[in-house]
Amino acid sequence: MGKRRHGFDWRKDSQGFELMSSKNNVEESIASAILNNPELIRGPVILETRWFGKYRGMIEAMKKVAASGVVIDAFSVSDEIGGIDALSFVCYTQTQAFGSKHNYAHYVSLLRGYFESEQVQKAITDASECIATGGDAKEALSALISTSMQLISQDGKKFDYNAKESLRNFVEKLEETLDAQDSGGIGLNLGIGGIDNELGGMQPSDLIVVGARPSVGKTSFAVSVMRNIAKRGKKVGIFSTEMSNYQLISRFVSIEANISGQVLRSAILKPEEYARLTPATSMINGFNIQIFDKPEITINELCMQARAWAADGLVDFIAIDYLTRINPNKEFGNKNIEVGFIITELKNLARTLNIPVMVLAQLNRQASNRKDKFPVMSDLRDSGIIEQEADQILLLHREDYFAQVIIEKNRHGACGVVKCEFEPTTMHWRDFSSQWN
Repeated sequence: MGKRRHGFDWRKDSQGFELMSSKNNVEESIASAILNNPELIRGPVILETRWFGKYRGMIEAMKKVAASGVVIDAFSVSDEIGGIDALSFVCYTQTQAFGSKHNYAHYVSLLRGYFESEQVQKAITDASECIATGGDAKEALSALISTSMQLISQDGKKFDYNAKESLRNFVEKLEETLDAQDSGGIGLNLGIGGIDNELGGMQPSDLIVVGARPSVGKTSFAVSVMRNIAKRGKKVGIFSTEMSNYQLISRFVSIEANISGQVLRSAILKPEEYARLTPATSMINGFNIQIFDKPEITINELCMQARAWAADGLVDFIAIDYLTRINPNKEFGNKNIEVGFIITELKNLARTLNIPVMVLAQLNRQASNRKDKFPVMSDLRDSGIIEQEADQILLLHREDYFAQVIIEKNRHGACGVVKCEFEPTTMHWRDFSSQWN
């Protein structure tokens, strides 16, 4: 193997090697355990090189040696590191540190704890310095909480797999999906049968983009989907930049009670409508719904709040209304780049939380100038990166009562057009020719 230098920083004192801190002792024990038990590097315990300080270079070298198919030992690792002192340092670690194979998982847990403490401490220091120098306190707090939540949300996750591990995960997922058939499948159904048949439901980590021109019913579509999911006992959350929590809940009540939204706004109800209102509000009171209705929100704030919901076990699905009203954390000077940054962050959020995330998006008015009036994927404003990142793209089209959902992109299956119904008085999207339920 060619010589590579991994930037070790070991210093000698009069006794030989430096006296190490507690973290260095843990790092040394992990390195020693692997050198004496090379199979640990491929074991089930997750080990990330970023957690290391002094021994990071040695761990990187071990991973590269193992990946190349060469057995880990003092010679192969020191050769990968390079440098005249490498062999003596590796041999010392292997023979003098005495890291126990049986305590390996404990060592790794301790090391991760040190790393996380360092990250939080750094975030606190950065926040304090930001505020002390006149920086925005809210942004400083947002960055601090975001750092902490990222450490929590990534707990126990593994990102490096070989073929055998990936196949095992596939078989386990297949068995889990088969076992879930009797309870409606492993994904979240939108509750609109034609769309669910085409998509197979919304899967964990999916980013679903729903596009439509103004006044077609994007928010109504999201509310209808959320209501359907919540009625099945699942937990939903929505970020609403245009409507207040009161206005959103009134949409739920309108659909559930089958009372016109205009009637609810005027509060002039007929006796039979009053009779439907009480059971409807009782039903909605039992829904698990989280609403965040701040009109001006940055992507950092959104992700921070979403992670907080997830950490408390409050969401199985999140809707965002809508894409271009979310502000980036900094000015890019280019709208396409800003939208690309935000949509990528939303896809990362869906993956991190492992839940479906639906984001509503405006279409430009090109479709209204076409003869057939049907929207297409290129009508999405700043569509390039959206097309890249989205797992599914649904475009809404309707003419009064009759509506269509055009599945323009489906990463997991077929595309097509699904007939739906739109009830304009309650603004409810439902199955074609379905009855109220």
